[in-house]
Amino acid sequence: MRSFAIRLALAAAALAVTGPASGQLLQALKIMRNNRPPAAPFAQLKPPPPPDYARPSEWAALPTTRDEADATPPGIRAIDQTQAEVDVFFIYPTVLMSRDVWNADTRDPELNRRIETTTIRSQATVFNGCCAIYAPRYRQMTLGGYMKWSDNSVKATELAYSDVARAFRVFLDRYNRGRPFILAGHSQGSRLARLLIEREIDGRPVANRLVAAYLLGHWIEADWFSHLRSVRACTRAFDTGCVVTWSTFAEGRDGSAQRRTLGIQSKYKPEQLKRPYVGINPLTWTTDGTVAPKSLNKGSWLPGPGPALRSLDVGLVSARYRDGAVYVSPPGIKSYTDYVIPFGNYHNLDYAMFWMNLRENAQTRVNAFWKH
Repeated sequence: MRSFAIRLALAAAALAVTGPASGQLLQALKIMRNNRPPAAPFAQLKPPPPPDYARPSEWAALPTTRDEADATPPGIRAIDQTQAEVDVFFIYPTVLMSRDVWNADTRDPELNRRIETTTIRSQATVFNGCCAIYAPRYRQMTLGGYMKWSDNSVKATELAYSDVARAFRVFLDRYNRGRPFILAGHSQGSRLARLLIEREIDGRPVANRLVAAYLLGHWIEADWFSHLRSVRACTRAFDTGCVVTWSTFAEGRDGSAQRRTLGIQSKYKPEQLKRPYVGINPLTWTTDGTVAPKSLNKGSWLPGPGPALRSLDVGLVSARYRDGAVYVSPPGIKSYTDYVIPFGNYHNLDYAMFWMNLRENAQTRVNAFWKH
């Protein structure tokens, strides 16, 4: 589940810190060195062939196949996705960490295995209690493109987006066929979903079928919505046609400061230097700054890499929302703390910390959509 933004945020956090914690700083700098962008410009590297979304093999998850999107914790049952009345279009985060290529090859079996056993298993599964899950493979940009943003990064992002947009059109025409749907992603996946809203959804008839967009691990500035015609930020548990987002940090840290530092250092400025940000507290589904107690955390989930899936951890953390960030208490379980980025960045756990709350909220929004 260690996606591109985990390590990216680690670098950002290190750069934002002054004083001690030199071990964490050295760790962050090492990660930055090991994840430089490819030396060759984007134009000099022939991209891998585009996926053919008529082929089931170009989807990491489909409701008609047995895949990792069907996984659940012990005691939690998934629905029969072939009978679902609502779909999910899920865009996974960066798993590619290459210094040789700008974009992933969707035919790479090892990369596909990592995608399936990490983000599909731990994140997309949130939605298998309500919906049929569609997750296209795409030529995502390598981590290094985010470590040092450049014109090459822009081109690599546009290539990745071209796949996502084509997959979305195939999804609408071949699979969805006029049904309500949820758009969901994490990190790079959320950034591409944001572009999808701008270019393919907002202000179009398809927006009337959008139950909600869960764009976690990606900072969305409030000003972005002023440029949209129909999509807005979710502010309540049952809002529909809106965007759910947050980035997770340890209580006592300053997520916005870390993000601004990253924007200055990497010159990656699509949204890092703009604020205020939007977001919501996943334990209360409100936007105020009160602390939601652990008793409202209905279950965190780290499924693990093997076939024996771990159980839910109920009441793991409390949560407080402020300016696009959710600040949580220490999880106190090693399997979670192993994923914590130095200086309190919990990006890797944006879904996992609140897995059951997210699962129930997706059903709440589906119910609200049908009611209205």
